Amino acid sequence: MAEKYVQTLERSLDILEVLAHTEEPLGVTEIGNRISLHKSTVHRILQTLCYRGYVEKEKNSERYKLGIKIVELGIRFFNDLEIRKVAGPVLEDLAKELDEVVHLVLHDDGEVVYIDKRESSHVVSMRSKVGRRAPMHCTAVGKALLSTMPDEEVVRILESKGMPGFTPHTMVEPAELIKNLEEIRQTQISVEYEENEIGIICLGTPIYDFSGRAIGAISVSGPAARMREKGIDSIGQEMKKSGEIISAKLGYAYFRGPGM
Repeated sequence: MAEKYVQTLERSLDILEVLAHTEEPLGVTEIGNRISLHKSTVHRILQTLCYRGYVEKEKNSERYKLGIKIVELGIRFFNDLEIRKVAGPVLEDLAKELDEVVHLVLHDDGEVVYIDKRESSHVVSMRSKVGRRAPMHCTAVGKALLSTMPDEEVVRILESKGMPGFTPHTMVEPAELIKNLEEIRQTQISVEYEENEIGIICLGTPIYDFSGRAIGAISVSGPAARMREKGIDSIGQEMKKSGEIISAKLGYAYFRGPGM
């Protein structure tokens, strides 16, 4: 009985993860095909998830999406993150100072997860949003975090996740990226020139905790022309300063140097 219960729970989580990683609602057959599960089983589990509010069925269709209960749990989780609480006021000040979009991310399983975002007064269309995942090799925050790792760990992540090219500017060769990471280690500032989205330049810097471990990263993003006009170097220094403030609030002593 216990084994059947655990299997049902695992299948339920599989369905939630499938819905979490798609942009559009999915039908029962589509969900079943993605996790190799018979549609009758998928349908039964979906009924329970809908009843509890974790999944919603679209009106006038047989397609499903994540429900409000998932959002409530996610917000509770994000609000409980110490780094988010500490970084919030600093991100607000940085966004106001530069008037560009500011992000805070964590590293999870070879990807970055956006856990906070501050908008600019400008209308900027970007893929990033709280809760979204993104690759590490082509994002400023991802490269900032990779720069804090040994090359062997970087290679392991790249081999596991690959290096897909999202734009003509994306680095798709490990050797090129590792060379770039060496430069980032010296400056603590990563720059991503339209590698993830055409027309967007993004700068990132790591966040360290009291032990010297990189636990996240922040970034500043904006249209390429405006970022260049404001000055990539000056934006980078302001962002780095904000990163240092957040790290200091988390107990990191800069005189030790990263990882010491």
